Amino acid sequence: MSAFVTLDGVRKQWSHTVAVGPLSLEIPRGEILVLLGPSGSGKTTVLRLLGGFEAPDAGRIELAGEDVTAVPPARRRCGMVFQHYALFPHLDVGENVAFGLKGRGTRNEGRVEAKVAEVLTLVGLEGFERRRVQELSGGQQQRVALARALAPEPQVLLLDEPLSNLDPSLRERTRRELRALIKRVGITTIFVTHEQEEAFALGDRVAVLQAGRLEQLAAADELYEHPASVFVATFVGRANVLRGKTAQALGAGPGQLVVVRPERLILADAGVPGVVRERRYTGAAAFYLVETEQGDRLEVLARPEAARVGDRVYLEAARVLTFPEERA
Repeated sequence: MSAFVTLDGVRKQWSHTVAVGPLSLEIPRGEILVLLGPSGSGKTTVLRLLGGFEAPDAGRIELAGEDVTAVPPARRRCGMVFQHYALFPHLDVGENVAFGLKGRGTRNEGRVEAKVAEVLTLVGLEGFERRRVQELSGGQQQRVALARALAPEPQVLLLDEPLSNLDPSLRERTRRELRALIKRVGITTIFVTHEQEEAFALGDRVAVLQAGRLEQLAAADELYEHPASVFVATFVGRANVLRGKTAQALGAGPGQLVVVRPERLILADAGVPGVVRERRYTGAAAFYLVETEQGDRLEVLARPEAARVGDRVYLEAARVLTFPEERA
């Protein structure tokens, strides 16, 4: 599948700090690509480079086969939803959505009203044209911002942590609705987040960034089961990192570092001995913190009745990930 969005060797530096790059990505038409990484990894800078709000110091950016590296934001046909939505409080919902259309040169009032009604229906806010922004819930405001971004029919949708201001229960429902909406529209989307669960729920593929560089680009299950680095293994999901005797006892060779997921550790009748120091009940399962004789503290996911604090237990690993220790 040919690329619809391309970053080729893109680099951005602030003073003496490299924010991004060199970074190369190819995104096919209609894909939802999630940029995942910790604060300072360059996620938002990549989004701003794609939208034309920042200019790269090196490299090339293409949208739909056109080199847009030096093209200003208004001519890129990118719709952007910011973290804080950037809605205008003095305008009602319809006027907020219409603002994006008029900014792209649509002046016919009849066409503007029809398009506003169309996109508000698309995001589930039909009949909200005259509502004040302050009267809306956080989820509704997020949908108004999305409608405003979609109204001019952009080629690419850029989303900068738009769910971060929602409470957890609303965020989960909204991201399901958001993915379904994006897929229904069929628009190529780049979504920024620092939350793994959000990345996995929304993305067709996930690009893990660290210090402005691409650590791995893959589907969620590939990232989790086959991480390309210790950083990816520990950033994507819970993980125990081990060296030395405990690592070797769980199947690593000399000079190797072991990463093992809590659900891959088994409380067994034999294996690596340890003592349960903590137990955290989560409902269907419990997390146990087990301290080995070597002083390693491992997190184990098991049945709630599997052990109690103070119990002596033995650990086996159903599956481990190994990395050369010098690369850690």
